[in-house]
Amino acid sequence: MANAGDVIGIIQIYSGSTLIDCTPGSKIRLPGRKNTAVATGYKTRTAAGYQGGQVDATALMGTGDDLDWPDPSARGPLQVRCDTGQVIAITDAIIEQKPDISDGGGKAALRWFFDNYTIQVTS
Repeated sequence: MANAGDVIGIIQIYSGSTLIDCTPGSKIRLPGRKNTAVATGYKTRTAAGYQGGQVDATALMGTGDDLDWPDPSARGPLQVRCDTGQVIAITDAIIEQKPDISDGGGKAALRWFFDNYTIQVTS
């Protein structure tokens, strides 16, 4: 249970109902407005744009794991759970591509894109 003043220390990522075994360093960027700098001579102005949501994680692949997962043609639910109580529930996450799987730990970099999400806070 999180206490006032705590910061995020652990992020868990679930694809559907399956917990993905990830190394520390996972991150999420929520979708929304993006400002782009526009140079106009001696001024800098801004133009609005849209930036989609993104989840980055490094999964660990080991004995018995499905090395053919994930399927880039499939969309599905993804949850990002923070140890401080926030849960970002994504309804239609899209995996970027099948990952390269390395030796020395079976690390596989994963990236999902999304637009629709809700944030829930647990106690």
